[in-house]
Amino acid sequence: MAGARAVFLGLTTLDVVQRVSARPAWGAKSVVESTELTAGGPAANAAVTAAALLGEATLVTGLGGSPIAELCRSDLVAHGVRIVDLAPQGFQVPTSTCLVEPDGTRTVFSTSALTSRLPLTEPARQAVLRADALLLDGHHPVAAGMALGQVADTDCLLVLDAGSVKPAAESWLSWIDVVAGSADYAAGLGTDLAGAVEHVLRAGATAAVMTDGAGEVLHQDPVGAGRHRPPTVEAVDTLGAGDAFHGALVAALLSNGGDLGSAVRQACDTA
Repeated sequence: MAGARAVFLGLTTLDVVQRVSARPAWGAKSVVESTELTAGGPAANAAVTAAALLGEATLVTGLGGSPIAELCRSDLVAHGVRIVDLAPQGFQVPTSTCLVEPDGTRTVFSTSALTSRLPLTEPARQAVLRADALLLDGHHPVAAGMALGQVADTDCLLVLDAGSVKPAAESWLSWIDVVAGSADYAAGLGTDLAGAVEHVLRAGATAAVMTDGAGEVLHQDPVGAGRHRPPTVEAVDTLGAGDAFHGALVAALLSNGGDLGSAVRQACDTA
């Protein structure tokens, strides 16, 4: 879809990325090889990916006016992401500490916005109403619930990043066109990937995609079910790979007329 508008509503964090030569021991001091300060978060990373593929993307999130917020804002804008800020001036941007090992394995410790009470502002409402696709990551649930109400009777493609089980997001499943979950989501439900697919479809979602790192991706929509194994590559950095998958999935669905199997393959290649 030429000129399609992709909107991502959810979490932005400040990522403190520490690259280490070996897994550090708990209770001891370690020296890292390098440190990076970047914007992160599921919706933010997905928006960056979609902007790279589509030329632009809009992120509805909470930043505020702190120096940390300005660092995140400038990073995202430099990557083609338009920001619609839900937060007041004094809002504290969540922080993630990310350890990345030489083989690309990442360990993340993060605060969240699952209990955020930030509502959908008028600029955010206008951005949502113009969207051809809207991805929600389960954070800022009050604003997300309001956004769902805005697009309930429109043709907007609704995608849920179900990287883990989030109580508010579980109540949205019947509204969602594509639930993009993971092995962590399945584990949180106490089931496997196939069980997670069955769970979201039974709850009323139109389609489901479940990833398992480098393992097979399961997907099912009204057309049928399928499996796809991501290409085998040498991992450089797995930080944000799932978020990149979600951003690429949205971009591909907008570009290919909604062919889920093709979109999954493109998203795997991108991630």
